[in-house]
Amino acid sequence: MRKFLLMIAVGLMTAINTQAQKIEVVDDDGYGIPLVSVQTEDGVLIGTTDLNGVLADVKGAAKVAVSHVAYKPKLVTVGSLQNGRIVLESVDFGLDEVVVKPKPYLFVEYYYRAFSYIDDSLRVYTAGIIPVAHEIQNNYKGKIRNVWSHGGAANKALIWNTQDLVIMAQKGVKQSASPVENAARNGQKFKNYYKVNIEPEGENKWLLKNPEGVVGHIVHDDGHSLTTIDGSKMQIYANKVNGEKKMAKTREEKNYTYQYTEIYKLDEEGKVQHDGFVMAVDHWEYDTKKGKKITILYLYATNKAYWDEEEFKARSKELNKGRSGDMSLNELAEYERAHNIPALSLEQQKAIQTLTKQTGVKKQ
Repeated sequence: MRKFLLMIAVGLMTAINTQAQKIEVVDDDGYGIPLVSVQTEDGVLIGTTDLNGVLADVKGAAKVAVSHVAYKPKLVTVGSLQNGRIVLESVDFGLDEVVVKPKPYLFVEYYYRAFSYIDDSLRVYTAGIIPVAHEIQNNYKGKIRNVWSHGGAANKALIWNTQDLVIMAQKGVKQSASPVENAARNGQKFKNYYKVNIEPEGENKWLLKNPEGVVGHIVHDDGHSLTTIDGSKMQIYANKVNGEKKMAKTREEKNYTYQYTEIYKLDEEGKVQHDGFVMAVDHWEYDTKKGKKITILYLYATNKAYWDEEEFKARSKELNKGRSGDMSLNELAEYERAHNIPALSLEQQKAIQTLTKQTGVKKQ
């Protein structure tokens, strides 16, 4: 599990440089960590590492803060790095095994965080709990019952609002019931529409490739499956070969990029099942008239069980007790600690506090 959490990094950071200086963010086994957030020491977004854990230029920043949902945040002096390499230490995160019972619902309690930037400026931050009952007889489709969040919706001038990000979180919950690895291996859409095939890369490692090259990878280790996909490369190629030229042109003109990572537990046969979801990260970027829009969504499973409807309703009622709808930042932090969710970096916390002042949200 530790290696997986080290391999799925989500990044956010920024700086100013006269000469390009590359950094490479890796785990303690030397694997590159994709989607690692890189920021200046005062919380300005520099960029995000690619599928190999590389950020081509830190734009002159003397110090950078690197962060990821599955790793301990780190502030480093760029000039002191050997070959630009930064090693992150993983955070131990996991769930107890789900005891399968003959009950109609797979209950999963999710926690999400979402950040939205325009260029290097944080515009919205939201986080909350989504209790879901996936109906086993209905392909595990999630039913969203309650959402609590804290973000920047108070300022209507913001480009993104909290509701947009909550909707993304809800979609992420539904998608988490359908493992991407299974779709990549067995789904006809991956083969016929996306033209993606799987090739062995080594022991318990596979590459996802379309005719233009590598679009992702799958790794099995420590009882977990990690799937990382460069969705924009896969989607734009599919648009072109399937006659969707307008969509391909729009995505290219907007410099659209989308990357996705998910972690599932493997069962005793080494396969990915619906109830094994652990965490996922989505990262979108594209150009708008107001600047480059960057959205990052983290999704964690914090509790799982097979329940009937009454048990699910009781848990939903318990979560809602004492709250009018919004959770304070302190309540969110308390929930994170209770469920061993990696803490936000100090730079991200400062950026969020600055955001609440800008949007008029009462400081908590």
